[in-house]
Amino acid sequence: MALRAYVAESINVAAIMGVGDGIAQFLIEKRSLSDWDVGRTARFSALGFVVVGPVLRTWFTFMESRVSKKHTPMRRGLTKMVMDQGLFAPVFTLAMSYMVPKINGEEEEKIRNRIRDTYFTILSRNYMLWPMAQFINFSFVPLQYQVIYVQCIALLWNSYLSMMLNK
Repeated sequence: MALRAYVAESINVAAIMGVGDGIAQFLIEKRSLSDWDVGRTARFSALGFVVVGPVLRTWFTFMESRVSKKHTPMRRGLTKMVMDQGLFAPVFTLAMSYMVPKINGEEEEKIRNRIRDTYFTILSRNYMLWPMAQFINFSFVPLQYQVIYVQCIALLWNSYLSMMLNK
């Protein structure tokens, strides 16, 4: 059952990340259908399937096991949000800032420069969206739906992230 849940989450995440890249290309970057970088969308989706889905599921399960169930839902949600945004978000943002350009074939030096130029901007924008979204997620959404909830919010975030990391 656990493997099935990971695969299901990964498929959902891959689909939503692909749509996010599509939004980035068509609505933000204003590309025409003939200019669509299908490979980029496929790689961004694959990253969702192979990395993001499993990592999020593992992280959420880990937090669920570490935060006392004796606390009120609001306190549990706040504790998880602080853990998520204080421990996970900076590392995950850095990892994504490296992986996205890497899978698109960028050279190491260019990736390092991009991280130097964009990491803190991306992280600061993360903090404009995710603390409230995660507080709601961890306080009110059952564990089995938390990754899909996050991915629904991430539809907009992934569009932004794709745009920033594919410049």
